[in-house]
Amino acid sequence: MVGVPVGPRILSVTPPSAQSLRPKYLTFYGAPPCAPGAAPDADVAFVGVPFDLGTTLRPGARFGPAAVRAASAWYRYIDDDGKAAGGWFDLDLGRWILQGITMADCGDVEIAPADITANLERITAGVAAIAGAGHLPVIVGGDHSITYAALRAFAGRGPLHVVQFDTHQDFVDERRGTRLGHGNVMRRASELPFVTGISQIGIKGLQKYPEPVAAAQTYGARIVTASALRRDGPEAAARSVPAGAACYLTVDIDVLDIAQAPGTGTPEPGGLSYRELCEAARAVVNRGRVVGLDLVEVSPPYDWAEVTARSAARLILDVLAAIFARESEGRPVIRAASEEGRA
Repeated sequence: MVGVPVGPRILSVTPPSAQSLRPKYLTFYGAPPCAPGAAPDADVAFVGVPFDLGTTLRPGARFGPAAVRAASAWYRYIDDDGKAAGGWFDLDLGRWILQGITMADCGDVEIAPADITANLERITAGVAAIAGAGHLPVIVGGDHSITYAALRAFAGRGPLHVVQFDTHQDFVDERRGTRLGHGNVMRRASELPFVTGISQIGIKGLQKYPEPVAAAQTYGARIVTASALRRDGPEAAARSVPAGAACYLTVDIDVLDIAQAPGTGTPEPGGLSYRELCEAARAVVNRGRVVGLDLVEVSPPYDWAEVTARSAARLILDVLAAIFARESEGRPVIRAASEEGRA
């Protein structure tokens, strides 16, 4: 008897509920995107700056925002049940962090080809729109030259102390015909009238020319080398920041040891461990009042296994956790810098 051909077996599938369908666009930590042209309705507003025209050696930091967004998917802002701002339980700290803190991704600054000045102006305008609305801007670069543009967004908001976590001082006046590259950024920051001080933490390495070092010392930059941080501890490093000062934190990922952050343009051996950096950043947050934060110089072409991007994504959360933990203790952190004396 010839059997009757049987078609492929069809399994019955229960239609998914609307709650189980989620869009798959990529945002920082899966946070909701800002509506086009609208101010974010969130405590924290992320901005990507895919810009690396300020690099002097190895390009690639323009891909940093996309890489950090992808790595941040490990730390989901929205729970499986669709609940947002549920926070994360930190096993080291033994407590929940960032519960109830709302986040939004405002997208990337649109970069114009081959025009450093125009791009820096766009960055300034974007950050100013966020900071002016009372949100905490978190800027992800991009090379370190973007920090100068971000700092300009705080003009008219009172004195500001810059805290730089970095291997390099970035205090060169001019290099290869430009004064706006990533090696000039702290020199330019020191010239902003409302920047009243700079702390440089994690500095190390070899310096070919003495002028930038002397210029930073003459300006009065408070320099904490990597070896000094290890010797004296994070609290001593944080004392380079005036107590209660409004602070802008800028983290160059190359402050980490090359083994923990290979994906960067100018890596150096002998850098900080992730834990050393995190503890120092927490100490700084507890001493000052953070009004803005950036993380720069993640360069995916030189990364492997997403080590650098993952470290960057986690570090942002750890710093934010410290900022909002302090705020919850009743000490205001995120507010415009008031008119005070020299910070």
